[in-house]
Amino acid sequence: MANAVTRMTFADITAPLEPKRFFEQHWAREGVHLRQEGRTFDDRFGWDAVNTILNAGDIAFPKIKVSRRDHPVPTEQFTAEAGGQRLVDGRSVLNLLHEGASFGITGADSHWPPLRTVVDCFYDALLESVHTNVYCSPANTQGFQCHFDLHEVFVLQVAGEKHWRVFKPTTESPVSSWRADESPHATTDPYLDVVLRRGDVLYVPRGHWHYAIAQDSTSLHVTVGVTCRKGTAFLDWLTGELLQQSTWRRNMPLLAEATPHGSLVMPADAAEWSESLRRSLAAKLAEPDLFERFCKDTLADVQPVHSVSVLDDPLPIETLRFERPPGRRHYFANGTGAGSNSSVTITVAGSDIEAEQADAVLLGKILDAEAFTLSDIRAWQPDVAIADVTELLAELTRSGFLIATRSS
Repeated sequence: MANAVTRMTFADITAPLEPKRFFEQHWAREGVHLRQEGRTFDDRFGWDAVNTILNAGDIAFPKIKVSRRDHPVPTEQFTAEAGGQRLVDGRSVLNLLHEGASFGITGADSHWPPLRTVVDCFYDALLESVHTNVYCSPANTQGFQCHFDLHEVFVLQVAGEKHWRVFKPTTESPVSSWRADESPHATTDPYLDVVLRRGDVLYVPRGHWHYAIAQDSTSLHVTVGVTCRKGTAFLDWLTGELLQQSTWRRNMPLLAEATPHGSLVMPADAAEWSESLRRSLAAKLAEPDLFERFCKDTLADVQPVHSVSVLDDPLPIETLRFERPPGRRHYFANGTGAGSNSSVTITVAGSDIEAEQADAVLLGKILDAEAFTLSDIRAWQPDVAIADVTELLAELTRSGFLIATRSS
């Protein structure tokens, strides 16, 4: 496995479409088959990765699941009891594959670091929750029956070929799982009927029915799932805001006497209580910065993972290279921002960092650069005092916004 993998961008995924065109024409609207000449995912995932994961010896069910004709294979056939959990036996999984079963690896990026670059590029473009699964199917088999997912789906074909059919949704933006009796009839024509080859990408929006059949060789693909925030996320956040007021924490008045003779009669105290809630909710919704605060808080809730740095103390910045992994967005929460030399609070990767008397130009370059060293800082500002930036760089690294490695 290579020690370093080149940075991937969302444009690499949507090619030949530009991301802007993809979002305008397809995102959450219509599936699309993306074929870019020469594209492969060999440096992100492949058979070596599958072998490494299967041979790890410490992967427990349900991280790996095996199915045959859309029915789960009993765990006893490919796992062994050890330490109170069922550890996956790679040889048994391989034998089941040769017998016509398919298997999937949940959260494969946690076991194969190069796949994290794929997760990071999705997160950087979307700032939503991203997860990966890997699916391996033997030739001429259908892994799952026609179904839809409750998240956006990107299929990255790594090896082999797979025939996909995608159908229009029967429910707009579903939030509950599918039922077999709702699936498109056998005579329904798919609006996408394509064969994915090595390096192809298929986008399937949430709620769009689909199924796939491996072609004449073993198929290996990575599924990237994107779970987006919905309107109900605002309601969940708003509940926390409202609970700061005692009106919303009080018990609802008892209704035991509210239904004499089978009719509902609203008690006076219940009517007063409901009116107080209505007034409180109207006042809260009228706050001009309400949705801005919601957006800031919800951005802090979904943050990239995978990368931390254990630092020397004091930080030897002369020997370090600093890199900003994809998805580490920032904004200025207080103060005057990057417009002048002042005290400013920078919110990055879910942390608030106080930058006292920060130089605006230098701070902007540090926050925007993908990677830099002390030499770059000196080029940006020749008269910089090292002591002035050391603590800032240490705080940015501790927060996860920057990754510090020894420079070569």
